[in-house]
Amino acid sequence: MAQLKTFPTKRSWTDLDFELDAGFGSRAHIGMVVISNDQTLSREARAMLDLPGVALYESRVLAARQKNKAVTMEVLRKQADDIDLAVRQINNLRPSDVVALGCTSAALIIGPDELRRHIQNVHPNALVTDPFTGIVAALRALGSQRIAYVSPYPRDIAERMITGIEATGGEVVVAGAFHNANGNIGDEAPFISPASIELAATRVINGADVDTLVIACTQMRAASVIDSIEKQTAKHLITSNQALCWHALRLAGCSDAVPGWGQLFQTGLAP
Repeated sequence: MAQLKTFPTKRSWTDLDFELDAGFGSRAHIGMVVISNDQTLSREARAMLDLPGVALYESRVLAARQKNKAVTMEVLRKQADDIDLAVRQINNLRPSDVVALGCTSAALIIGPDELRRHIQNVHPNALVTDPFTGIVAALRALGSQRIAYVSPYPRDIAERMITGIEATGGEVVVAGAFHNANGNIGDEAPFISPASIELAATRVINGADVDTLVIACTQMRAASVIDSIEKQTAKHLITSNQALCWHALRLAGCSDAVPGWGQLFQTGLAP
């Protein structure tokens, strides 16, 4: 049987005074639910939301899609099943001011009302966003009317997203999809190089009468080439992760103009 540890009777202890402050999130607590197979969002979100007084807390939810399986609308709908539990695990000491769900296609298929219901089951007062909602808000904020679209999604999901984008009043006039006939693009998406993303963006935009390019999917490692693409093309660029982080910040009342992440991060919410 283990012996209980005894402490020297002559050791001196001092009670220490301290003061409390607001912690890391003096301005805003942003909670984020990341899909378990996502390789990109956590890193890009931490870079984009690295602002004084802004705290980012995240949890993960198991991916409904299994490796080597295709992305389907049915699978994306199932992603809602475990959201409540994932939200509870974000930060159980302080409710989030804004909760963001990190999957563009799942958010589109589940729908903002259903997402809000799941999240506000846990944090009734939290504002809610997701990448697709962020993209729509970004298009409005930038006044986008003629849009180019790039994603790694199957055609049916991409067309569903384009329809949602056009419901905002703009027109998607040209689109491109990353494709590999001998692979599974769902698994390969996070490993598409930023250089390939930049090349694809310029190829789709080239010669097209557009004012904005949307690169959809939180797996796309596009953050590092946002400024470069905007400079090369003289078009606005909206990516899933950029739009999600920007919208979460603006909903939290943070109006900072942050360099390095494109024109969107210099812009406020549309009236």
